Amino acid sequence: MHDSALTLAGKRGLAAQGHFALRLGTGSAADVTLLPTGFDGGTVFADVISVLSGGLQFASKHLGPPKYEAFVMPLGLSMSQELFEWIAGSWGAQPEKQDGAVLALDYNLGIQTESDFSGALITETTIPPLDASSKEAGYLTVRFQPESIDLHAGAGKLSLAASKQKLWRTSNFRLEIDGLDASKVSRIESFTVKREFTVETSGSGGVALVAGRAEFPNLTITLSQASSNTWFDWHESFVVQGNNTDGFERNGAISFLSTDMKKELSRIDLHHLGIVRVAPSKGKGSSQIARVTAELYCEEMVLAPAGGSP
Repeated sequence: MHDSALTLAGKRGLAAQGHFALRLGTGSAADVTLLPTGFDGGTVFADVISVLSGGLQFASKHLGPPKYEAFVMPLGLSMSQELFEWIAGSWGAQPEKQDGAVLALDYNLGIQTESDFSGALITETTIPPLDASSKEAGYLTVRFQPESIDLHAGAGKLSLAASKQKLWRTSNFRLEIDGLDASKVSRIESFTVKREFTVETSGSGGVALVAGRAEFPNLTITLSQASSNTWFDWHESFVVQGNNTDGFERNGAISFLSTDMKKELSRIDLHHLGIVRVAPSKGKGSSQIARVTAELYCEEMVLAPAGGSP
């Protein structure tokens, strides 16, 4: 790592650098997305190894091999097709690795530092809480683990002529589940899709990431009690009466919508849903609308473009 890069890296989180960007690929074909905020991680470090020697009152120390910290960053829904496909693929059977860089920029989009990475595998995608009463801008939070990182000083200026950001709010969503009245769903709690992985080390010290299974979480959903009859009926059949084999599971989708709630930006297809519990929500006052909260398991989630899975 060059001294100039070290100096700039120390300023990464300061006001001297106005923006950050994620670049996938290299050269003129690279795909660039401006990040809505900063990012975490992406450092290179090593473990300190202590060795006790006879006759010494202290342990001698040295460093182990370099290790590479995962990047964690927010991403808007208006991302490029290449980036969307990388994230969507990380939920599937054959997740792809990507090379690229995280760029620290000044306010004129001059590239100050580059954190080049190779062999990166997305290991977590977090969906924020979806709340019909929220006015918050919404972002996916993506965590990806690279096989290697090279931090160095940047050069040149970034062009974002083809990169247009669109605002998406966490209130702009719609839930649909076969046979259920989901018209008055007011909130879906945040959830994270995870990808297991293992690290294989070669005799020469090289590192390779090997993807394992995807882990899909339960969903916690809040809806109006006035529209909950179909949910309680399903719970009675599925949980109490024990009709919970594959044929009694259901499918559905969470759609992310434009500001006018008419255009679908993207969606998460939900396969093999099963209801776990449903109960009245704890009220916060006499004027509050009566609500219930349901918990569902989901065997598979598919992140898909507008219109659903191809």
